[in-house]
Amino acid sequence: MAKKTLNVGLIGYGMIGKVHAYATAVLPWYAPELDVVGKIKAVATSRMETASAAREQIGCAEAYDDYRKIIDDPEIDVVDVCVPNAEHFKILTDAIKAKKHIYCEKPIVAGVSEASALAKEMRYSGYAQANIVAFHLRGFAALRRAKELIDGGNLGQLVQYRVAYRHSSMLDPTTPWRWKNSASGGVILDLASHLFDLVLWLVGAPATLIAQSTIRAPFRPTRPLRPGELISDVPSQRVQSEDSILVMTRGLSDPPRLISRRPCPKIMEYRDFTGTDPDSMPITVDDPKKSAAIVGIVEATKLAAGAEDELTLEIDGTRGSLRFSLMDPHYLEFFDATLPSGTYGGESGWTKIACGARYPSPESGFPSPKSTTGWLRAHIAALVSFYRGIADGRVYGPDFKQAIEVQNVLNAVQTSAITNRYAWLKES
Repeated sequence: MAKKTLNVGLIGYGMIGKVHAYATAVLPWYAPELDVVGKIKAVATSRMETASAAREQIGCAEAYDDYRKIIDDPEIDVVDVCVPNAEHFKILTDAIKAKKHIYCEKPIVAGVSEASALAKEMRYSGYAQANIVAFHLRGFAALRRAKELIDGGNLGQLVQYRVAYRHSSMLDPTTPWRWKNSASGGVILDLASHLFDLVLWLVGAPATLIAQSTIRAPFRPTRPLRPGELISDVPSQRVQSEDSILVMTRGLSDPPRLISRRPCPKIMEYRDFTGTDPDSMPITVDDPKKSAAIVGIVEATKLAAGAEDELTLEIDGTRGSLRFSLMDPHYLEFFDATLPSGTYGGESGWTKIACGARYPSPESGFPSPKSTTGWLRAHIAALVSFYRGIADGRVYGPDFKQAIEVQNVLNAVQTSAITNRYAWLKES
């Protein structure tokens, strides 16, 4: 069957815009069985000079310095939003009214009030087109395998998790001010949005949390320092957002989803919190008032000396544990606590699962199932989820509803960091 090709309008062409353009271009190589793919017809940026340069690099037909020309074009089927998150709301609202399919960079908007208004616009307009937010970390095969193991009951009931995203870009106080130092920036909306998307996807939204934030330098220079200059020699601008956040969570805000209950004579789950179905059980103890309630630690920082793009995730359950590192994304580590230990260790130990590029249809093994995987590959996998959803009307990735749930958690984190108090996502 011939593929259906949709016309894409790309809004924004900074670093992430280039990533989305690249993923769109190579998609047929990585997912040859997709029934629907996209081709960029037009690109819009804030200046005609940059838009024209983007058009030349992409090889598309049109370049604009006004995003509304993309929205108003009846030949555009998909709107791909790659501008800073403070600019998302107006573009998304216009694209929803125009009934376009939407692929949007994370986080979905800049704050909880915009998230609420966006949800209302979707309801009132009857919006039913495909929509996904590019929380691309879900695209790693290793993290998809982690979800399979969790939902299959291999970890038993979850007890605790630790997830961290560490950069070093704000450690130097002479690093110039940029938009991510504005009120709509900061590591909560930037790095922590990825972390809480993973937490909601793999575990569930926390019931309560408390957060502490740090700002490395209250003011930053407006340009790079020249040799011999001091910070005091250069105009500065106030930093309005945090460089680091540490969050402790407890319980779940919604009833826990059910996972498989695997036969196991050795390890018992929490008897009072497993239900009566012999084949399934709640993923965890959700009530934060119970001593067995799941707890978590979430850290996002740009103050970690030597860190590159270092995301680590650890999840512990009654029957096993998982570990993942973005610096070694080919592998997922799994410890099966049901296997017996003994002399010389018995059968007990960590298993390193080679997930690599082993994706199911409609994706292929290109370039090879055993090839090392990386950051761009996860973006491609996220885009596959979007077009797959267009093809068959299902949701395969974090849609706007899920992204708004992430935004609500991020708002609770921001509130807690400001007030130095616990924030509750469900009534206590």
